[in-house]
Amino acid sequence: MISLVIVKGMKRYTAIALLIGLLIGFGICHCYFQILESIEKLESYCYIQIGIFYYVWYNSSSDSYSWVYPKICDNPVLGYYNSCNPEVIKQHFTWLSDLKINFIIISYWGHYNQTPWHQFVLNATHQIFRIAKENVTNVKVSIMVEPFINKTQYPDWDYNYSDIYDYIYDNFVAPYPTVYYKYHEKPLTCFFNDEHLTPNGNIPTDNRFVTKIVGQQSYCDWIYTDKIPVTGPIPRDRQISVTPRFDDSRFRIPSYVADKDLCEGVYDEQWKKAIGYAGKDVIDVITVCSWNEYPERTAIEPHWDADAYDHDPYFLYNKTKKIHCRIENITTLKR
Repeated sequence: MISLVIVKGMKRYTAIALLIGLLIGFGICHCYFQILESIEKLESYCYIQIGIFYYVWYNSSSDSYSWVYPKICDNPVLGYYNSCNPEVIKQHFTWLSDLKINFIIISYWGHYNQTPWHQFVLNATHQIFRIAKENVTNVKVSIMVEPFINKTQYPDWDYNYSDIYDYIYDNFVAPYPTVYYKYHEKPLTCFFNDEHLTPNGNIPTDNRFVTKIVGQQSYCDWIYTDKIPVTGPIPRDRQISVTPRFDDSRFRIPSYVADKDLCEGVYDEQWKKAIGYAGKDVIDVITVCSWNEYPERTAIEPHWDADAYDHDPYFLYNKTKKIHCRIENITTLKR
């Protein structure tokens, strides 16, 4: 009888112990999966994204924004190309992918077709999205709305922000969900700072998008370049810009010139600074100014440079490629 009671007692304690073990195991598993989910979310925000400003106004004509000398003195390896040319766009995506650029930011000049130039730029923008989808590039595409209304010519015109958002969503986001770049899980739309387009930073937002104002003003979310005067802190809103050179002396007065012959190491210093901020988790976006803004001479697209001390047309391209390896190392450590 006594041994029977002992056996029953042992069974009860064994059952309790098993139950406690199961509960502890369940708790550990639950916590493990919660932690795992948190780590995965953290990784998605720690990954350094590299964007680059991309321009589509080159149409081989004589208008003031195309290949006009002396305003443009550098010569692309692809020649004085047309921004709508599918082969040019494909080659650009090949190069950008090789550089491991995550997304391009297209300079977008509206959809109202005020002039043949505006119509051309709009067509080129559509063409880029089509080519990106057809060629399944890993480089994503986003839009930066420029101050496309000529207020001198049309002083009574106002920006219709709802119309702008709707057009971008209906024509670029919805038809190209795998192409359009998403920042923090929403399509990114930028606006370039301008007294009429982004007055004091007060612009309507749209819940479908992440909206960023880009430029030099204190109210801007992201900096376009710091090679011209910037008001306010750098970096800001987890973004920093890198620029190889700036030189608008051929078409603006007053003008700004920084590292005209690329011998001062401005580009290296800017990347060094950006990598330092990335390592401290201060930024998660680096934007390169630019892929092909030739009038201001910030382009890293392979080109024959009129002033660079190194005559290799791939000089800035190869430099960017080497620097990106250091960004990847930071990303790997964070992951």
